[in-house]
Amino acid sequence: MNPITPKVLYQEANPYGSFTAFLEDDGRTIYLYLQSHNNPEWPMKTLWVRNTIDAPDQRTEEDFDLGLAPILTKSEVTDPKAQSTLTEDQIHFIWSEEGDAVALFVDEELQAYLPSWSGIKGIHGYSKFAKEEAPTASPLGDPDHGVIAERVKGNRKFWESVAEKNHWKNAQSLRLEFLESKLGKHQTYWSADGGKYPSLGIASFLPKEFPEIKIFSTIGMSVQNQPSIELYHKEYENFSRIELVFAIQLLKDAPDKSESWIQHVLGEMVKFPWNTGIWFGHSHTIQNPRKDPDQLYLDFNWFVLRNLTDELDKGIVDGVPELNGLITENGKRANFLFLTPISTEERICFMREGSQKFWETWKQEGYSFFHDSERRMLEF
Repeated sequence: MNPITPKVLYQEANPYGSFTAFLEDDGRTIYLYLQSHNNPEWPMKTLWVRNTIDAPDQRTEEDFDLGLAPILTKSEVTDPKAQSTLTEDQIHFIWSEEGDAVALFVDEELQAYLPSWSGIKGIHGYSKFAKEEAPTASPLGDPDHGVIAERVKGNRKFWESVAEKNHWKNAQSLRLEFLESKLGKHQTYWSADGGKYPSLGIASFLPKEFPEIKIFSTIGMSVQNQPSIELYHKEYENFSRIELVFAIQLLKDAPDKSESWIQHVLGEMVKFPWNTGIWFGHSHTIQNPRKDPDQLYLDFNWFVLRNLTDELDKGIVDGVPELNGLITENGKRANFLFLTPISTEERICFMREGSQKFWETWKQEGYSFFHDSERRMLEF
């Protein structure tokens, strides 16, 4: 095989349709690659799997000049002899629950794992045939036991569970019944998944406890963990599962226009984490894709997210819907993140002054958990 015409041995998209992993043989090595479909800022991840020629004593400058994937040397591999190439029927991928990491099985044996933290601090991933830390692979360790093996087993179990016959029906009921216990019977329900995995919905409510407030919530985002959050959050398991909520104050003596735009806002955001590999959390900001038809003084071009579940659990907020206490299928809480519309000028102040100053000012101005289309600018 000509080294400059590599061959793709196998490729597969994750269940969300947002990342593709593929194995490539360039005649010297086999590498596992992972690329994003939707996020141009997400760098391609790479992991050495095996050499298909005898390992050299050292890498050559010529390989680098030709742009070839690094071959691992004798001191870096468990066996310096050439490994065989692979055929498609030998290869099986198990994706992470989040969809941004993948395990490679060869003939039912775990042989490589490309994690979500690939590319960070010099780690590319883990390979059976890596003996020591090398430029593009680290030792895998025991393929049946240990941290990586247990993580892969957990991912397998997750995908088996979502494939069960009544999984979505049960997941949908769990979330809708919880919301109805807090907000009353839902008014309207929309399917929000476009017929593709993951199954998702949006429901609206008119809670008696909060007259003239209409609340929209996603249904199903919290069935699966968000991607990449463990790279940034120490207690990520308590924040990985979310639902998005939009609460709005209905205008007096005016038609209700909320359904002309709010469920569309949520519908455009509902798959964002899994489509892009970017997670949602408290005080994150994101552009508003829709215009509030009732906005009076401000153009609400942005949202800042507020984790009311965490605030309720910490006992630092009252007078808000008690959307805490929902435990998801993995035993961790669902976090209800409220979308708070803000203007471009307010976001500039938010970025300059910091989230703590923003929320202090928000509270001082007497603003609450719901959106007021006629409110004025925050005064920092």
